[in-house]
Amino acid sequence: MKFRCEECQETMEFVSNDTDRASGVMAIRYSCPNCGRRISMVTNPGETQLVSSLGVTIGHETLSEGEAGPMDQIRRSLEGETGWIDDRGLPDPVWTEAAEKRLAAAPAFVQGMVRRLYTDWARRNGYPEVSPAVMSKARDALGMSEM
Repeated sequence: MKFRCEECQETMEFVSNDTDRASGVMAIRYSCPNCGRRISMVTNPGETQLVSSLGVTIGHETLSEGEAGPMDQIRRSLEGETGWIDDRGLPDPVWTEAAEKRLAAAPAFVQGMVRRLYTDWARRNGYPEVSPAVMSKARDALGMSEM
């Protein structure tokens, strides 16, 4: 993704990435090389964690939680380093009411991905239902215990 100055139509240049690990807030600054206008993009802790977990490069820095960080299996899969187990022949586990309630606490835009992630993990590991306890086991097994 690149930012363009609306005044000059020049591509903005990366200036700095000020990530406050304690608060989880990231502020990225860009400047127009032609007219000097500046913009900043600020992320909330959830967005910062998602970007860090996927090892995204912003400016000249790669934000990464490391190999054991949250969502590492997803990041490695996107990079082609690991494959998913073929479990398409197994039935989907049933979600308990408590698990549905816990899922509803997640932001709406990630609920589908989270549901698929936990459903697939439970199926691969032989759980007939997804409960909060199974969700916790899956979160730990997938390296997302910090989330």
